[in-house]
Amino acid sequence: MRSTAISTETKPHKRNLAERLGITLVSGGKVQTQDLVMALVMFLPAFLVLVFLGTYPIITALITAFQRRPLFDLDSTVWVGLDNFTSVFQHPQLWNSFSNDIVFTIASISIQTVVGMAVALLLHQQFTGRNILRGFVLFSYVFPVAVAAIIWRFMLSDSVGIIHHLIDAWNLPIPNTWFASPKTAMPSVIMVTAWKYFPFMVITFLARLQTIDVTLYEAAKVDGANALQRFRYVTLPMLMPVIIITLLLRTIWTFNNWEIVALLTQGGPVYSTITPPILVYDTLFKEFSLGRAAAISFLMVVTLLVAMVFYLYAYDRSEERLT
Repeated sequence: MRSTAISTETKPHKRNLAERLGITLVSGGKVQTQDLVMALVMFLPAFLVLVFLGTYPIITALITAFQRRPLFDLDSTVWVGLDNFTSVFQHPQLWNSFSNDIVFTIASISIQTVVGMAVALLLHQQFTGRNILRGFVLFSYVFPVAVAAIIWRFMLSDSVGIIHHLIDAWNLPIPNTWFASPKTAMPSVIMVTAWKYFPFMVITFLARLQTIDVTLYEAAKVDGANALQRFRYVTLPMLMPVIIITLLLRTIWTFNNWEIVALLTQGGPVYSTITPPILVYDTLFKEFSLGRAAAISFLMVVTLLVAMVFYLYAYDRSEERLT
């Protein structure tokens, strides 16, 4: 009977990989018991931390969504099934908060992407002082969120803000209401968010730009492509997988963003900037209902999962075009 065991001598690449990983192989390619035990011992702490910090809170929140659980009286917890979701769907600000968050997310990451792409393309060129300018680009990103929000609130204040005084001094046709008016509050929050986080786009796009083979651009020049055509047919397709993954991350982070909106407008005025994270906060700490807050959070997770499916599909398509 022919042996199915694969000798390590006939598979040198397998032996080399095992040696790099610190695993000793014996006849048949089996891992020695002590190496397997060591691997499990090294893996177990990280696995337990991930379970405790990730899986356990998610499961607990999902269970809480089906319970009536007052914040300050956990002993009176009662299983209520879908009552929390029924109550949440009847909340007068639920759909307003989700529509506001969709507008907030799409608008802010669109600005971040366009500005980030333009700055990344600029910083990819060779010019004097490029490295210094690259450092300055990170300025807004390394600012603490609380500090950035407070500074912008003072700058855009309709009474003491410097921007308010500049607009008056120059007689510019720009409204000075900013965070005080329902018409300008959301655009103002979007502007501050885009300013705060666009450097993340710059970093990721610039890192990818530096790995594109220059011979692709040389071949495009030989074919007579101008700068715009080289960007469309060379740069953009090569950047697309990174763009999609970056958009996915920024969508998750922006849709779940609580601190920017809370520090700038607290969901006002007149609920014009209320978002699901603000609604969860109000439901938990003003209505003291863990169950309804968990139900809203679950709806947020479902929304992001749907968005993630579309992003991953687009990512697969972009990768296929490069092969």
